[in-house]
Amino acid sequence: MNFKMTLCLSALVLLLGAPLKASSEEIAIIVNVENSVNELSHDDIRKYLLKESISWPDGKKVRSVDRVGTSPLRKTFLENIVKMSSDQLEKYWVGKRYQNGVPVPPKLSGDDQIIEYVQSFPGAISYVNAASIRDDQRKTLKIVGTFPMQ
Repeated sequence: MNFKMTLCLSALVLLLGAPLKASSEEIAIIVNVENSVNELSHDDIRKYLLKESISWPDGKKVRSVDRVGTSPLRKTFLENIVKMSSDQLEKYWVGKRYQNGVPVPPKLSGDDQIIEYVQSFPGAISYVNAASIRDDQRKTLKIVGTFPMQ
């Protein structure tokens, strides 16, 4: 009986531990390695991604990129950094384009495409699951901020 109880409790601990591990994943804010910025505050990230700031301190044009869909990663990012829902962001871009002619950032379908985009453009900025960045990609990317995926 005691062995069975220990086994059940161990299984319960493992089951309860699994969601905790998944929720501890991080979202990484990435820029091209040529970018002069090494760290960004949440407010700076928001300004660059919403094109409120259109150039980096070194003068390069900001090229933000978003992701398609309603993934938990995108939802967490929008809620915690951008402080908007997906619908609010879409309305924001319609207004920005109408008022100022600002182009809407491209939307890519996943971390691999986003990483490739950021590697290709010196002014690029976006967000990915930190675990999706391979060691060989760290030579052409900089992580300028991270926060937990909730």
